[in-house]
Amino acid sequence: MTTEDVRAVDVTYCEGWDPQVRAVVAPMSEPAARDRDASGEQYAVLLSVQAKPKALFQIHWDHRHLGLFLFDECGRRNRELEYRQLEPGRLHLMRYQEWRHASDADPEYPEHPKRGWYFTMTIDPDGRARRELHELDGSSHTWANVPVEHRTVAKAEFGAWTAYVDAQMLGLSGSITLVPAQDPVYGPASGTAPAWSAPLPLRPRHLEALFTPGSRLASDDGRDDARSFTATVPPGDYAVLIASMRWEGTDREGETPAVMVRILDKPTVSWELALLPGQDLSSSELRAPETGTNLIAYSSGLGDGSYPVWTGRDADGEVTSFVADMLILNDADALPPTVPSTAVCLPPFTPVTGDRREAPFTNPGATAEFMATQISQVTDGCG
Repeated sequence: MTTEDVRAVDVTYCEGWDPQVRAVVAPMSEPAARDRDASGEQYAVLLSVQAKPKALFQIHWDHRHLGLFLFDECGRRNRELEYRQLEPGRLHLMRYQEWRHASDADPEYPEHPKRGWYFTMTIDPDGRARRELHELDGSSHTWANVPVEHRTVAKAEFGAWTAYVDAQMLGLSGSITLVPAQDPVYGPASGTAPAWSAPLPLRPRHLEALFTPGSRLASDDGRDDARSFTATVPPGDYAVLIASMRWEGTDREGETPAVMVRILDKPTVSWELALLPGQDLSSSELRAPETGTNLIAYSSGLGDGSYPVWTGRDADGEVTSFVADMLILNDADALPPTVPSTAVCLPPFTPVTGDRREAPFTNPGATAEFMATQISQVTDGCG
């Protein structure tokens, strides 16, 4: 291989990227970035060729996050891969997103254009993925399966950025070598505020208080109802059973049709709807006289949609409970004499020594081709 076959790619460590001026914000030294990486703090990495941006990493290991953006020829980010560390040494591709511009000249919307289209693929850890295409005349979604080699990548050592992106993804031919950037182009001063933040999952709130008699919460939405159900049981330890199902003839599984809190380990001979004082039983329960079964309807929090279910564990990691949070009091504030919560919230992720693997993903370009195929299938109507 001749020297002409090897392209030098400049590496700049920084706080982040300013899309308006298309320049890095607050460049930092490699040792400073290495220290942040080791301590789990956030930082960013820009790969560029002849002052043209090619790829941007946004890394925050305390939040288990590695984001990768790719740039078009106009210096605008137009592709995003969002990775999450779900286990030591292994990153999972949570989301792939690509957006296109109506023209090269679009100064008002340099990265997220008002015109054009967006493609998003959201990937579950088991490989099941939802594909969404948004265009001017509407949107559509389909389902697909992502092979493990395209949704999983080993966590590479600091500085081994070619483990996640190769020459093909950067729009280059031949091979690439990484070199420190000289005289990086600065963006506006960012002060102490970070230029970006890692996406955070929903955090549990008030879970212990919701099941502690005497708890009081304040909410300003005017929808709180302090009344208790007419049927109550003493506080205590009760088993929670979650039903799981699989659709026959498909790969869809893991859905939850029902959840039960078992109070007594005795046969149930009848069912009744849990009512608030003054509520009417009619229209909320449907029965099938021929089988004796029934269906209970209840208000699902803020209406149709998805609601988080939290898993409680003890100090030894054993499951203690499951809580379906209807998000009614998620933004409420605790009031005295609320008993202090003993719930263990998800702690910040601390990198584990030796959690990087020696054999990281070696063909990122193949994943780029796989994503291009997914887009073609959706745009061509082949799901």
